[in-house]
Amino acid sequence: MSEARSQPGGVHAERMQAFLAELNKPYGLERSVKWRPQRWSTDRLLCSAPVAACGADALARQLPALLERLGMQHMDMQAFLAELRPTAGEVPHYLHLGVEDGRCKVYWEASQPERLAQEARFVLYRAWKWQPGEAAALSDYVLEPSAGRAVRAIKALLAEMPMALADLLEQLEVSFALKQTPWPPLTVRIEEHVGGRETQRHSLNLHLHQARLPLGGIAGLCMGLVREWQSAPRSTVVEWIAAHGSDMLGNLSFGIGDDGRPFLTCYHGARLCKPEQSVGNAARR
Repeated sequence: MSEARSQPGGVHAERMQAFLAELNKPYGLERSVKWRPQRWSTDRLLCSAPVAACGADALARQLPALLERLGMQHMDMQAFLAELRPTAGEVPHYLHLGVEDGRCKVYWEASQPERLAQEARFVLYRAWKWQPGEAAALSDYVLEPSAGRAVRAIKALLAEMPMALADLLEQLEVSFALKQTPWPPLTVRIEEHVGGRETQRHSLNLHLHQARLPLGGIAGLCMGLVREWQSAPRSTVVEWIAAHGSDMLGNLSFGIGDDGRPFLTCYHGARLCKPEQSVGNAARR
């Protein structure tokens, strides 16, 4: 079976989807691809569910067993679950569960404020990411409070990246203009720590959903970047684009990873899964 058609995430993704199916509520499912120098990966999956629909109490009861099966350490689990019952502020808006190359990740997403002061620090997502049995990296996805701040952050980061990536972002800006959708999109910067120490990660995440752009619309520019990084053979990338080019773009993340190397990640093909569909798919596996 080709990589373009394989089911990503393996047993960890199956456990996450089974957990959400047991809650008997619809949830979102989204795939992604990550390109880096001499490497690319499509073994990535992200599931999303609104906390209010699932029930905070039900999540508090059932999440510990799932996290234990996923190999999350006890201290990290306690910190993650504490966010579900904050002593001040709101309960999280969304729960996200994901896998990337065997690495598990769980996020809480906050409700986006209508307005944000220029100097305010608002964490839109807080994520724990770990290999089973290892301490988790804690990532805060901090919202850029204005379009001006977002533009400056994008330009500053692109100065450290290949020109092919700058060309790709320019194409997205043009596509947003043709769709009469404001640019820049909602932008968050990632602050990542492990054991209280900052990692090398230095990146941004852009929310592209609003413009409803197909992944295939940036395929040529993506292939230029893949060629420059020698991430994968051309035929492999062409096959993958043929399979997923009609998928709508979700988020786009780029910058320097925790390994100190540049990367680009495209989230794509978000869809809604209903409980009966999840149960049926699990039975077929």
